[in-house]
Amino acid sequence: MIKNWILATRPKTLFASISPVILGLSIAYFEQAQINTNVAILTLLCALLLQLASNIANDYLDAQKGIDTADRLGPLRVTQAGLIPSIQMKRALILVLAVAFFLGIYLMIIGGPFIMLIGFLSLYFAYGYSAGPFPLSYNGLGEIAAFIFFGLIAVTGTHFLQTHHFSLMALFFGMGPGFISATILAINNLRDIKTDRVTKKRTLAVKYGEAFQRKLCVSLIISSSIVIFLASLMYHLTWLLPLTALPIIFTKNWIHLLKNPIDQKMNQALAKTAQYLLIYSLLTSLSLMHAKGLF
Repeated sequence: MIKNWILATRPKTLFASISPVILGLSIAYFEQAQINTNVAILTLLCALLLQLASNIANDYLDAQKGIDTADRLGPLRVTQAGLIPSIQMKRALILVLAVAFFLGIYLMIIGGPFIMLIGFLSLYFAYGYSAGPFPLSYNGLGEIAAFIFFGLIAVTGTHFLQTHHFSLMALFFGMGPGFISATILAINNLRDIKTDRVTKKRTLAVKYGEAFQRKLCVSLIISSSIVIFLASLMYHLTWLLPLTALPIIFTKNWIHLLKNPIDQKMNQALAKTAQYLLIYSLLTSLSLMHAKGLF
């Protein structure tokens, strides 16, 4: 039973919520040489809970709509497979969203209107990605939403909670994890292109085709590297420059996305991209800490 719930949370995707928070905290430390540890932990918990809610909602709602079938190439979906009853998944979704909301109340109080806006938008995204009158993932907006929520909003929101001011630096750096998170969604949609086409799920891959989606994945990764290059010049952070070559370490993965058949090995490509996101955010954060003289 516990194994089934772990499957439902999709642990390999959780880097998407952890990584931008780490980066946002490092930018806050870079600017003011301190962080509020309690607020940092609470921010991380809320980010994780919202990611969990989004994953549970996607599993539950895709099964309800018949999107997940036995023909899909992705990891097992517990609702569709009958491993967890749909009513339990629905209750779990409500519970996780409720806990995220109540923990977020404190962050909203100390963050004011800006964090309140981010908080409610994030709650909507966790549910509205797969549901509502205009589900984002069903209308070709999954990659854009990932870029905004797991990049721009996550980094700037984390930074704001620590500094209480808006930072163009945080916004710019937020594009990096945003592009990589969008890549994770793009790989997911590339992998599922055949079944999504049958079930009329209108992702970018379905709309524009396999060749477009493959190029989109690699273009987003290149964009994440360009962000680091430009940031090193804009903020005179020479320690960031070596990180522009980070994608080279994952060259086999990007070649796989461009050329290899769409099969279950795409799941490994997705996992590798999630690893790239974490390494990207950690090394960028360490470079900022070094520039600040922390070590």
